[in-house]
Amino acid sequence: MNDNYNNWLQHLEGTPDGEALKKMMEPEIADAFSGNIAFGTGGLRGIMGLGTSRLNRYTVERVTHGLAKTILSKDYPKSVCVAYDTRFSSDIFAQNVCNVLSTHGITTYIFDKPVPTPMLSFAIRYLKLGWGISITASHNPQEYNGYKVYNHQGVQVTDELASEITKSIETVDFFEKLPDEPVIPIDHTCSVLDTESTRNPPKNLITTIDTALEEAYKNDILSYINNPLQKQPDPPSNFPFVYSALHGAGANAIPDVLRKLGYDPICIQQEPDGAFGGIITPNPEEPIVYEKAIETAKQSNAKLLLATDPDCDRVGVLVRTTTNEITTFEILNGNQIGALLIDYLIKTRGVNPGDTVITTIVSGLLGELISKKHGLEFKRLLTGFKYIGEDAEQLPESKKFFFGYEESYGFLAGDGARDKDAVIATALIVKMADSYNKENKTLLDRWEELSEEHGYCMENLHSAEVPQSKQQEIMKKLRTGSNQKIEGLTKTEDFLPGLNVLPPADVIKLTFDNKSWAAIRPSGTEPKIKLYTGVIAKTKEEAKTSLHELTEMLLSLLFTT
Repeated sequence: MNDNYNNWLQHLEGTPDGEALKKMMEPEIADAFSGNIAFGTGGLRGIMGLGTSRLNRYTVERVTHGLAKTILSKDYPKSVCVAYDTRFSSDIFAQNVCNVLSTHGITTYIFDKPVPTPMLSFAIRYLKLGWGISITASHNPQEYNGYKVYNHQGVQVTDELASEITKSIETVDFFEKLPDEPVIPIDHTCSVLDTESTRNPPKNLITTIDTALEEAYKNDILSYINNPLQKQPDPPSNFPFVYSALHGAGANAIPDVLRKLGYDPICIQQEPDGAFGGIITPNPEEPIVYEKAIETAKQSNAKLLLATDPDCDRVGVLVRTTTNEITTFEILNGNQIGALLIDYLIKTRGVNPGDTVITTIVSGLLGELISKKHGLEFKRLLTGFKYIGEDAEQLPESKKFFFGYEESYGFLAGDGARDKDAVIATALIVKMADSYNKENKTLLDRWEELSEEHGYCMENLHSAEVPQSKQQEIMKKLRTGSNQKIEGLTKTEDFLPGLNVLPPADVIKLTFDNKSWAAIRPSGTEPKIKLYTGVIAKTKEEAKTSLHELTEMLLSLLFTT
């Protein structure tokens, strides 16, 4: 640890960063230099600050040098699209990335403003580039930032390629060939939609992406929604709803798309802000992020509330309900939204042979029941939208991607992007809610109808703070027979050695004779164990009771020594 610290002191002597290092106290030094920040299948994610275990200019540039070695070793185009969100230093880190890549002779195209991460995925595919990098920490608190890598298909890199990149990074020393200024000036005039310029990259290597690409992305979404395969969607009405960008990148895409669809959204929290307006965790799964949206909705009589996370790849939904003249706003979980969107897309687009829905092993049952009733193929993969995007690209010619979703508020329709996309999802949710509003129904009313037809499916996610050393004890406990004591258990699936053609993952899934299920996995990026539980019952009350009993029983089993 001290060797790392002293190495940084030596290289940064006489700089502001060097002075900041000298002011560090021993506990902070121990934390900041406890090891190198790890690159995994989710890329990098960590607290910003000086040190080898934190995200800063030096760790970003080291990783980029390593990535450049991998890029140069592959047959894909030596071109990279770079995007960033509204977090503190995201734009600076993005520029650092471009500078380093240019030293390796790699062409980069960088957005001139924060944009949704799915727009990066679209840009890679649309411009036929080789790679993509997004500077974002998704929904983490403001002190975090991150670094995601995408392949030539616009899919976030999966295990094998991520492992190759990691090995390349490990060959790079800190402070290796780090330029203080761009080696070659940025060209702010070249249009990235000039096909000649993308086939023959500009000599300056770093080009700013113009608004034409952003319009192409939005138009792709509008074309998907306005030109369904079999049926015409309802025209828009004066349906009142609130959209919050949570001070993230969604502000630069979603309002414009909604207006082009004919709506007049009430937009709040649109200004870019790395502190997210004081919201501790800008996560659409957390009810606290909707406080301002609810206040606005009460004033405007809005019937629907939507919020996207800082990099705009996930969207959450609240529905206005009135019971006994009391108005409340009820949050929909990701399984409910996913099932509703599958149902809506079936209605508005129809189903063709081979149409495929892709989700994860921890998603609920309702989406599967709806899909199979209407003849859709249905697949479950490991958690992580990268697997959904990868599988969508690998479908045989006889099958076509129809929809993908995760319970953690990630949704994708269409073929423009290959990552979860809150822009197209938000637009579809608004269209769907508007269509039911014309029938004097809400999204919750439609969910009730689907539940009456297929069964009430309810799910819960419990994240328990558990030190990483204890996590493996809990997983070992499950693998060595404690689950055999569970009444009604009919099936145990251990994904650690790889299962059903899925890659190895530290996940155990349990299935019961009443079709209830549970999945347990360590977080991987946080000191947490995640317990997913799901049930199906004839009535809502039965489902609530069953879900509570299943969750409590498993928590007792996992955490009682």
